[in-house]
This record gives sequence, structure tokens and C-alpha cells, in this order.
Amino acid sequence: MTADTRPNHSGSRRLCRRTLLLFLSVLLTLSALLSVGLLPAAAEDAPASADVGVVLLLNLENNLTLYEKEADTNVYPSSSVKIMMGLLACRSLYDRLDEEVTVSAAMVAGVTGRSMHLADGEKLTVRDLLYAAICGGYNDAAHVVACLSSGSVAAFVEAMNTEAQRLGTLHTRYTNPTGLHDPAMCTTARDVALIAREAYANELYMLVSSTRTYTVPATNVSEERIFSNRNALISDSSQNYYNGRCKGMNAGMTDEGGWCVVTVYEAADGASNLCVILRGLDVGSGELIPAYVQTNRLLSWANRNYGYRKVLSAGDTLDTLRVGMTGISKSKADVVPAEDLKIYLPEDLDVEGQLTYDLILDGDGLTAPIKAGDIVGTVTVSHGGRIVGKAPLTVTEDFSRSGFLEALRLFRAYLTGRAFWLTVPIFAALLLPYLYATGSTRGRYGLRTVRRRRRIRYIKRHF
Repeated sequence: MTADTRPNHSGSRRLCRRTLLLFLSVLLTLSALLSVGLLPAAAEDAPASADVGVVLLLNLENNLTLYEKEADTNVYPSSSVKIMMGLLACRSLYDRLDEEVTVSAAMVAGVTGRSMHLADGEKLTVRDLLYAAICGGYNDAAHVVACLSSGSVAAFVEAMNTEAQRLGTLHTRYTNPTGLHDPAMCTTARDVALIAREAYANELYMLVSSTRTYTVPATNVSEERIFSNRNALISDSSQNYYNGRCKGMNAGMTDEGGWCVVTVYEAADGASNLCVILRGLDVGSGELIPAYVQTNRLLSWANRNYGYRKVLSAGDTLDTLRVGMTGISKSKADVVPAEDLKIYLPEDLDVEGQLTYDLILDGDGLTAPIKAGDIVGTVTVSHGGRIVGKAPLTVTEDFSRSGFLEALRLFRAYLTGRAFWLTVPIFAALLLPYLYATGSTRGRYGLRTVRRRRRIRYIKRHF
């Protein structure tokens, strides 16, 4: 009987089914673990919106970009111009807040757009005008503070452009202090962020731009006026946009530039995130403004996916290095961070495997004497090729200097230093007269006598 030579596939089919079942069970297990939080889930993507054209979200402490969209694209600046206006006005008028000034017709000539209807001859304080221009976003008040700051609107605009260049902006040009449309005006989200960072450091500007409502007392020509902050993230009473952790900056729109919203979110862990949105879509009455909605979404996303991570602990040994000038060949010191270092980073970042630590010592290395706690250098922490944090370095014990080695060091320093070359001419000036005096005497009586004796001896040998 002939043996059956046909291949038997039943065993291979069973193996495939088992492999498939094992693979499916692993997938189900991983999914369950992720759902209960036993394994770290990947960071969620930032919420993108087609209703805003230009976006930049960054952490101010680390200058870390969290999200960007067309951040270097030239756009009309719209109301973001008022950030620079407010910054310069606060700098120049901070010590004149209680001064009463009189509005002139020339100050508000030709002003259009958002207005509090300042009148010729109206008397207000500088404080009232600053709040009206920055908090209320009123264009006529912006013109008045420009004149008070620089003497004229034109001179103030020139100062705005000069400051923009000083701050390092590459694509920003101003022609007015209000943001009213002018085809010659332009900026980028990255430029606005540079200006906003500077404004964030100005205490008066942040106080004024973070105020929810302000009351201008009755003047000689007007009744009391109460207005809310132009930025709905600060003042919105309907709760559609209000964010209790947002501080200051600016918001507004023009037909050509669209909506702009700029604010700083101060998180509970101490992080300060700056959000810049430009060229936001305008909408009809009753519809939510996308620029505000996207700002809140981005800030919430950053709050969920980023935070301060401790990457170094004070006292943890980073390296053990030789200490010179101790007189002991094996003197070594543990180099440690002088303080804890926390850095604003993605929550899912592996701080052990994805960060780079570099030690930068002061001078050429560790040299005695050193006392425990002395700062001997800096440790820098880098992520993605850029430094994201740094901390001072110290040592944990004292090291005394060898007296003999110190004497040698001082002598060597003297021989190679400027003092040595300054004393050489002085020494030579003192030595040469001495050599001349002693050498000339020896030459008359000593040297000639020797020569005479040699000659006499030579002669005697020949007789």
C-alpha cells in the first residue's frame, strides 16, 4: 500500500489560530490597562481649528513652544498693536497716574473705531486714560496717551517701531497706536509673542490689562462711565469665554485682520503659558467667536499634557571629579545640584532617557580650597537640542589647599605674570651698577695680575 504523501495542514492551522488568539488577548489587555491608567497613554494632539489662521502657544519660563500654526506668517496686526501701545504708555506715564490732563481736539482728531467719545477740553487723570486705552481698548484714549507719552502720535508710533526692533521682531511695522487697519502694518504671531513677553514683565501693564471693569468718574463734560475689559477671557459675564486663570494682554478685531486674542494663562503649578491667536474668523451675532474658543481649548490641552517635572534633586551625585591643589593625588569631590530643578515638560516625556545633562565647571576644574556648598559650575538640561533648564552645581565636603603647592603656584604665577616683567628692568637697573663697580676693580687688580702671572710662568718654563 502506498503511503499518503499529501502535506498535513491541520497542525499549522491550529498554530495560526493560537497565535491570533494570543495577539488579540494582548491587545485587549493593553487596552484595558490604558483605560484604567495603569500604563501611560500618549499625549493627545493639540486641538486644531480652521477658524483661526495663526496660532502660537508657548511656555514663558522655558520659552518652550507647545503648539504653533503659521506662527511666522505675515498678517495684519489688528488689536494686538495695543499691547505695544500699552507697554510704552505704562513705561512713560507710570509716575503721572494722578495727574489731571486736558484732552485737546488735536489729540483725538481723525480717530475712528471703538471710542469713549473724549471731548475737546475734557479733564481726566492719566490713570483713567490708561485704563480706557488698555483695558477698555478705546482708540481715542490710545491717541491721548500717545500724545502724553511722546508729544505726538507720530513720535509715539516711531517709538513703537524702535522698541519692536530692539525686542528682535523681524516682521512688525506700526503706523498707528490702535490697530485700525492700514495695509502698511504687519506682524507675525512670533513677533507678537516677543512683545507680549516684555509687556508681561511690566507690573502696571498687567494690572491694567487684567482688570475686569473700570469706572471713569464724572468729568467736566461727561457723566460717570463704566466699561468692561475688551478681552472677554477676563471680563465675560456669560461664561462663554471667561477663564479665571487668564491674565491681561489684549483682544479685538478688524475686518481685514480678523480677531486677535492674546493672553497669559497662569497654571496652578506656577507655569505661565502665553497664547497668541491672530486672523480669527469673524462670526455673526449670537455665534461663539472662534478665537476665544480656540484659546480656551489650547490652554486646557496644555494644562492636561504639560507640567513641571522634577528632573534633578538637590544633593544627587552627578559626577565625582578630581580636586587639584590639595597635595593628595586621590582627592575627589562629588558634584551635586545645589537645588531641586523642575522643568515644564510634556507629561509623557521620559526624563531619564530623553533629556541630556551637561556639567559646565567654573574655570578649568575643581581646585582647592573649596567649601561644601560653594558654587563650582552649572548643570544644563537639554531636550531636542535646546537647553530647557539649568541649576547651580556644588560640592558636599571641604577641601583645603596644600601650603607647598600654593607657594609653587604663586611662584609660577609670578614668573609668568606681568609683575615679573615689570620688576626685571628694576632689578637690572639695580644690579648693573653693582656689577660695574665690583667688576672694574677686579679687572684692574685681579684679572691683569692673573694674566701677568701666567705670562711669567710661561716665560720661566722656557729658561
